[in-house]
Amino acid sequence: MEILLQKSSISSSKIEIELPYSKSISNRLLVAQALSGNKFNLKGISNADDTKVLSKALASNSKELNLGMAGTAYRFLTAYFSIIGGERFLKGHERMYERPIGILVDVLRSMGADISYIKKEGYPPLKINGKQLNGGRINLKGNVSSQFISALLLISPYLEEGIQLKIEGALVSAPYVDMTIQLMQKMNADVKKKDGRIIVLPGSYSARDAIIIERDWSSAAFFYAYVALGGNSILLKGLYLDSIQGDALCAWLFAKLGVSTQNAAEGLLIQLDANFELPQELEIDLTDCPDLIPAFIICASQKVQHLKVFGVKTLRIKESDRVQALKIELKKLGVEMIEIDENTISVIGGMNAVRTLEVNVYNDHRMAMAFAPLCQRVEKVIIKNAEVVSKSFPNFWEEFSKTAHLKKTIS
Repeated sequence: MEILLQKSSISSSKIEIELPYSKSISNRLLVAQALSGNKFNLKGISNADDTKVLSKALASNSKELNLGMAGTAYRFLTAYFSIIGGERFLKGHERMYERPIGILVDVLRSMGADISYIKKEGYPPLKINGKQLNGGRINLKGNVSSQFISALLLISPYLEEGIQLKIEGALVSAPYVDMTIQLMQKMNADVKKKDGRIIVLPGSYSARDAIIIERDWSSAAFFYAYVALGGNSILLKGLYLDSIQGDALCAWLFAKLGVSTQNAAEGLLIQLDANFELPQELEIDLTDCPDLIPAFIICASQKVQHLKVFGVKTLRIKESDRVQALKIELKKLGVEMIEIDENTISVIGGMNAVRTLEVNVYNDHRMAMAFAPLCQRVEKVIIKNAEVVSKSFPNFWEEFSKTAHLKKTIS
């Protein structure tokens, strides 16, 4: 599917957007619910492809599971099936086989897990024979994927000794680990931080009342970018600043581009501050919120002359190599993106003279959504393979059509 976007000529004083429920929260709670034997209920489960894949796999009795492009699901299920009796073969999309998982497998093996590589050492696909694992003291470097840490923490109440996890050095995407801990505590797991360790005692998950899942903050970034580029004010329904999601940093981040955020009765009202003095240069560390980086960089490239971003290392092993993908697609706008080192990029931006922009999205949902707001600055924006948004935000194009003229072409 191909999407053609153009700036809307209709001036609306009130655009209301329905964001999806949080995929990150949904995925963690679904794993915990399965481990508990379905001892609690969930309200507001994400309808994202990734969550559907995870939910289907958790309910399946099949030995062979194809998880497609669902990276979080793959990491969480690797840990989950290592303690669930039976043999499983975890497969996926070819891109998944390029995303390393060796660190997680090594830790699980150190606790007694029976996991073997079907193809390349350190990478999916995997064969897993589930059994009871010991747990105990584990040390991990902070530069590993936060999904590895969350995967370990989620199964830890069901380990014989629980777990005492020490993170060595600064933790990448720390808010996602904090989210996991808070959700575990909400489900009555005995988990705490003490003496530089995350300690989880043996036990189980339970909850007396249904757990209500928050709306997704990472999905809000594309509408913040739309407003930052001169779009109308937007009410993000059901989204609140008081959130356990690390990507709630989005409000602070886009304030640097002049977008204000105010509490409203039904959610958050975001609008462009006409009196904001835009900086010519901006330097920012986004290590804790990598999912916000594509939308922010694309938007900022049209607003500031020089942008320097730290914390891009993990973008290289997402659904695409987002650093390389951004560099190629931004060049079409005359924007230069320079890789200073593996974790830092510099962007030389400014207003562009391009009338039509055709965007390749590299089978990456966030790339497709991040370029959509540019219809505020470019006469025609064409998004190829636009259906990939279903991975995290299936209704994105329906919601974004409230802000722009949109035409779908089925190819």
